[in-house]
Amino acid sequence: MREIKRTINLNIIEENFRRLQNRAPSSAMGAVVKADGYGLGMTAIANRLAHAGCRHFFVATLKEGQALRSLLTETTIFVLNGLSSYPPQDFHQARLIPVLNSFDDIHAWSAAAEVTELGCAIHVDTGMQRLGLTIDEFEALKSDSELLNSLNLKLLISHLACAEQSQSEMNQTQLRRFNGLSDGLPEISRSLANSSGIFLGSNFQFNLCRAGAALYGVNPLPGQTNPMQPVVSVSAPILQIRQLNQASSVGYGATATMNPGTRLATIAAGYADGYPRQASNLSHVQIGNWLAPVVGKVSMDLISVDISDLPVSAICVGDMADLIGPLVSIDDLAAAANTIGYEILTNLGRHGETQTID
Repeated sequence: MREIKRTINLNIIEENFRRLQNRAPSSAMGAVVKADGYGLGMTAIANRLAHAGCRHFFVATLKEGQALRSLLTETTIFVLNGLSSYPPQDFHQARLIPVLNSFDDIHAWSAAAEVTELGCAIHVDTGMQRLGLTIDEFEALKSDSELLNSLNLKLLISHLACAEQSQSEMNQTQLRRFNGLSDGLPEISRSLANSSGIFLGSNFQFNLCRAGAALYGVNPLPGQTNPMQPVVSVSAPILQIRQLNQASSVGYGATATMNPGTRLATIAAGYADGYPRQASNLSHVQIGNWLAPVVGKVSMDLISVDISDLPVSAICVGDMADLIGPLVSIDDLAAAANTIGYEILTNLGRHGETQTID
């Protein structure tokens, strides 16, 4: 029996990279490839983007950075989670630039005099309350010229909390705070914009942008036409087709009741494969040129869909149903599941047989 199949188009990832670069012509465009390239395969994606001219990559962990360095020898690789208690020498050996997030990181990096020639980045929290120095901590660091100079600071970064909400006052607040950080540090490169931040305009783009989910087709402008092209499709086989002779409930918990004559198709995919259970009774799959609604609860490895509106001749056992496809985008499924495209991408992207279009 065929399993879930995903198709990843590297040509489109490269096209999305170029579109984002065109949005920020005065900035370098970096690529975030953490979480195995958002579940789509860091190796193939990073190689393709490097070939397309990307020279700056961001990963989350030392392990990810080491794996990426084994593929790419001439690129700059930043590790967003910082030292994370690993010895600075591990970063030096792989020529990885840590993004220092705390004074513990800073003192550990400063003490390793033999590795600081590599340089580091520093993250300052301007409103996320997640990683990074507070603004007061960064001002204290700036006042300690000996400590600051020992770090060989290459890049100053922060992260936008509401970039996908273009009218949010938070964006301007964070921009103002970020601009204030570099007072007295005119030579330090800066990075603030993530995927959605790129579309906030040139004031947010600085020296280096960090393109993530938009590279992979997630809409950086929710509620507007997606300026990115879809990168991935995910499909699963139809296992069974049946027609109900009487009104019957469907699935666990009997959350959907269907009328007599309803035709149902059972598809070999479920939450174990990354299809969100929260999308039960709310999402659709694509079969041929038609949409079919999911009915009943999503099970561990099965989904039921109502195919009553499809011509009988249009569907057979063994046909593939698109969980993500031309008529069902990552963001469509995310909306049905009350989540974001990032979560759908990283979950569905990890399962099944993969075909890469290069």
